[in-house]
This record gives sequence, structure tokens and C-alpha cells, in this order.
Amino acid sequence: MKKHLILFLAVTFLSTHVDAKSHLLYHQNSEAKRVEGSLEGLTQAIREGKTIRIYMNLGFVEHLMDAGFISIIGDNVYAQIDGIQAQRPDRTANTISLRPYARHVGLYSTQSPYEMKWFALD
Repeated sequence: MKKHLILFLAVTFLSTHVDAKSHLLYHQNSEAKRVEGSLEGLTQAIREGKTIRIYMNLGFVEHLMDAGFISIIGDNVYAQIDGIQAQRPDRTANTISLRPYARHVGLYSTQSPYEMKWFALD
């Protein structure tokens, strides 16, 4: 019985998470200027309870993360990410290693000075 329950839960989890599709809501450049999409579309998706995923291009490294806690204030969106094990990018070797015993938390926004793309998961 336990095996069947575990199998059922695994299949349910995979079917709801692996097949999730995303669509671009807002794209900003490294000067926090709109490239594509709209802030209205982003805020509407947040208000509808959609899961928001953020792509960030720092020039030498790119990140993709799920927004954890999201706030809308005025015409801006702020998103915290859940804490992760901190990383140490090595630009010379083009590798990333973990920083032992260090956590990274982030607060990103539609005013952040990075190229960012904000997606909604369907």
C-alpha cells in the first residue's frame, strides 16, 4: 500500500511540475527599462496567484529562480527568492562551486540593474 501511495504521489508531482509551461510577462534590460511585455501583465499574473520565475543575466553568469515572496508597490514589483546555498562563480575557469556554510538570499525588482525576464508558469 505504501509503495502505491508513493508512486501515486511521485506521478502526481511530476505531472504537475514537469509539464509546466511558462510565458514571458516582462523583460527589462540592465538599465531597468522595458524591452518586452508589460508591468500590468506581470502584476495581473501575480494577483491571479501565478507562480513567477525570474531569469537574470549578469553578463558573466545567468540565473533562473522562482520568486518566493512577491510585493507590488506603486509601479514596481519586488521578489525575494528562498535562501539557497551560496555559490562562488569562477570567471577564469567558467565554473561554479558552492560556498560552504553560506546562504544567499536575494531581493530583485523591476528596478534592478540587471537584464531580467519575468515569467509566469501555467
